[in-house]
Amino acid sequence: MVSAALGEPKAATEAFTRLLALSPKATLPVGTSPKIKRPFDAAAKYAASHAALAVKVDTLARPPTLTLVRVSDPLGLVARARVTFAIDGGAERSQDVAVAGERTDVALPAGARIDARVAALDAHGNRLAEVGSKDVPIVIIGDAPPRPAPVPVARVAPVARVQVDDPPRLALYRRWWPYAAVSVAIGGAATYFAFAVRADADDLRRLNADSPSHTFAEAQAVEDRAQRHARYANVALVGAGVFAVTAGVMFAIAPRHRETRVTAVPVAGGGAVVLGGTF
Repeated sequence: MVSAALGEPKAATEAFTRLLALSPKATLPVGTSPKIKRPFDAAAKYAASHAALAVKVDTLARPPTLTLVRVSDPLGLVARARVTFAIDGGAERSQDVAVAGERTDVALPAGARIDARVAALDAHGNRLAEVGSKDVPIVIIGDAPPRPAPVPVARVAPVARVQVDDPPRLALYRRWWPYAAVSVAIGGAATYFAFAVRADADDLRRLNADSPSHTFAEAQAVEDRAQRHARYANVALVGAGVFAVTAGVMFAIAPRHRETRVTAVPVAGGGAVVLGGTF
């Protein structure tokens, strides 16, 4: 309807044709303008001579297989088949298969009972038709998969030896926390000088506001003091950053706790020694 209203009759006719292929009884609201009705009538004329979209599903128990059959698909809308199934009451799974012909087979795992539903999808993943549902599924009764033979479990011997290596004591200059403490202290100094710069700026504004009562030398002294405090704040910020980075590097390269375990385990024809642990 939007395409027809925008003066695109070809696109509107194609859209209406797909609509009628999916829902042959679709109609336009009463009072629809002729501009929209003309492409719909053209699509209805095409739909009258072609069957609507129709699919069905064939089943095979051995091996368990579902087959999506395109009974009628004049516009070639069906691009994929999506099978959602559950084996013997287990969790649902989905499997998509590309549709290349009239019949599309989807092989399923073996099971005593398979509950499934099949959806026909277009190229964009839109669901065009569905056979079966979660409440009323397609049911395949087959053979339960054979149980695997029990695998003998080897008895694991107790741990023969556990060695724990504590990290060595490091010199003070190789530890991270002294650098972090210095970084915090210098950062506090940088904050102090930053507030001092702000106070100096306030003093300078007061002097300028009452300049007749003060000399230029007084204003110059306040400005020099503010610049000096600003330099101190900048130097302190750089120093705090350097010490913070150094603390991070020292933390990253510090040796960690290590634990080594040696275990003897039996294997077919003899035994083995397993080395493991944390490093």
